[in-house]
Amino acid sequence: MEIPGYTIEREIGRGGMARVYLGIQRKFGRLVAIKVVSPQFTNDASFSKRFVREARIIAQLSHPNIVQVHDAGVHGEIYYLVMEYLRGGDLNRRLGRGMHMQAVVGVIKDMARALNYAHAKGYVHRDIKPENILFREDGSAVLSDFGIARLVAAEGNMTRNGTIVGTPQYMSPEQAAGRNLDGRADLYSLGVVIYRMLTGDVPYQADSAVAVGIRHLQDPIPRLPDHLQSFQGIVDKVLAKNPDDRYQTGNALNEALDSIRADGLVPNSVIKTEVVTTAEIRAVTDVAGSAIHDPRAIRAEPGHQRRGTQRTSRRGVLAVLLLLVSAGAGIYLIPEPAQLMEDLLYASGLVEDPSLQDAWREAQSLHRDPNQSLAAIAAAYRRVLSLNPADEKARAALDSLAAQWKVDIDAALEGDNLALAKAKLDESLSVFPNDEQLTTLFDRLADQQRAVALISSTEALLRSHGLDDLPSATAAIQAYQEVLRLDPGNPTATAQLDRLADRYVVLARGAADAGDVASAMNFLERATTANAQFQGLADVRDQIQHATTIQAQIQALLQRASQYRTDGALMNPPGENAAEIYHRVLATDPENAIAEQSLSQIVAEILSRATTLLSAGDLEAVRALGARASEIGLSAAAIEQMQQRLQTEEQRVADTDRLLAEARELLDDGFITEPGEGNAVARLLEVLALDPGNVDAGELLQKAAGRLADVATEAYDAGLVDEAKHYLELALAVTPDVEAWRQLRARWELESATQESGA
Repeated sequence: MEIPGYTIEREIGRGGMARVYLGIQRKFGRLVAIKVVSPQFTNDASFSKRFVREARIIAQLSHPNIVQVHDAGVHGEIYYLVMEYLRGGDLNRRLGRGMHMQAVVGVIKDMARALNYAHAKGYVHRDIKPENILFREDGSAVLSDFGIARLVAAEGNMTRNGTIVGTPQYMSPEQAAGRNLDGRADLYSLGVVIYRMLTGDVPYQADSAVAVGIRHLQDPIPRLPDHLQSFQGIVDKVLAKNPDDRYQTGNALNEALDSIRADGLVPNSVIKTEVVTTAEIRAVTDVAGSAIHDPRAIRAEPGHQRRGTQRTSRRGVLAVLLLLVSAGAGIYLIPEPAQLMEDLLYASGLVEDPSLQDAWREAQSLHRDPNQSLAAIAAAYRRVLSLNPADEKARAALDSLAAQWKVDIDAALEGDNLALAKAKLDESLSVFPNDEQLTTLFDRLADQQRAVALISSTEALLRSHGLDDLPSATAAIQAYQEVLRLDPGNPTATAQLDRLADRYVVLARGAADAGDVASAMNFLERATTANAQFQGLADVRDQIQHATTIQAQIQALLQRASQYRTDGALMNPPGENAAEIYHRVLATDPENAIAEQSLSQIVAEILSRATTLLSAGDLEAVRALGARASEIGLSAAAIEQMQQRLQTEEQRVADTDRLLAEARELLDDGFITEPGEGNAVARLLEVLALDPGNVDAGELLQKAAGRLADVATEAYDAGLVDEAKHYLELALAVTPDVEAWRQLRARWELESATQESGA
């Protein structure tokens, strides 16, 4: 069998209406389950159109507890649905392995949620049964085969080509009678599944499908065993013969289940439909033997930390063993002491901790729900970790969650959707406050927000004054250049700089034609600042260079710039400084060696000045220096270097202030040298590593050492000699040059030696 776009690996299942194959979707390289409708259901002329129409609608069902349909189509005589491949088996397999009653309730709730969603959209499943309740690897339950029954059931007929649509043991009375169906029929079928999960069997059995259908229509609802009476009301209502007497929605069923849970009426028991093996009995025996001698041993296992400890009796352990041996299959109860019995089962590996299962299922369900917040999803995974700190799946899920949000934030920034980026960043930082990548993304957002504000204010300036107002145009060039530094490649800034460059090229050409070489050079320099690669620059540069007075003009500018350098006017005042004049020369004569060399020297002097200011702690002056260098178009690399130095120094100052504040608080609370790294002395040493000679840190260290010495003296006076020596050594370790403390240590040593010799 061939289906375009897919490689068929093998058959993995079959039913009355379809066969299922494991396949590979070649486009994405992912494993999928391909369900192919059996030929007897596809032989009428209307089926093809109906199949494609219905399948496309089914594929739009998006719910965490409904299997996702990726594709649907017709190839020749093959009608197929492509679905996610679920590795966790079906409900029958789970029941065979053993399920705690809390996990059973969780599966019922998952299915009720799925049906509530589908019914609200007008869909009836028609074939709810354990084989159609599947599990992902993470343990979450999903409902499969949505739509197959509807597709093959033309106009509500009960049978087609002699085949019953649905599974007789799980049919509602109205389905067995061939009447029209709504969502309440699915809830009845789910009720049969509930009965099967609770008791290990279906409520009605007979030798034929017709006989089973009659029993669904006529027989009374069976009674549950005594230990399951808390569920009898739910079973009575969900299996009511009249649809009007049932739960009308999946949500209503879940409310009833929640009420049982809230009242603590879910039995502390385990469902297991396969025979209990000797290996399982041996596992419980081994653990039980340990529990008899040391009941705490069970609770020490990773992932099985429970609420306190209970006294263990040999009788209770033997009761479990006898019950396991006698149960064989079906349901077995855990007698008191309930907590111990539950621990025995967890430790033996017969079942997983139901609270952990519920927490994981809830986390996965929230993760798949697009309407859930990051905080809610992360909190759910952290609850799993609180129950089992060694749970690698939960830890990996948290890491994956953070990574995906960072990808989404990056995409929002790339798409200039700053509102979305900010919203996601705010939520991400509240959940993952120490993530350095998020901090970097936050800085990117701040840069882009500043760029947007600059563009807005600059556009307002140009609207108000126009391009012909030279001061405004010059300010606009500087602003748009800053935008490109903050947001490289910004299309608005790039387009506006081209517009300004074109305007100044026109002015330069006009001035050159009029013989005004000085003005032409000035305009050309501004055009070059706007965009050094602008197309019209070369032509107007040639035009200026052919002017008879150009060389004299260049020499005059070089002499003028040299004088400005001598006077110290490297970048200020505006229009009358060396850097701007050299830029003007290079705009006309790009290879002028004197101008190039002089500008390089100016850049070096500016960087040296910035270093001096940083050393003096004058960060505001460094900011102003960098802003001015950017305005007049100095080397971008030099400006970046200056800004990086500034940011590093700002971070150092901020870290120093933070550490000093923490040290003061720790000192006030008495945490001088303990605990570990979280003490005042450790914080102060960090300060000195960042800022050697920091006066405040030195004074606080002296204060800390003084307190240690005072404690040492008080301890010695109280006869606590060893403790006194310990604290005095700590004081000397902090400030080793205090001679009085050295002498005190020597005196104490001498007194101790004298006392020992006298003894």
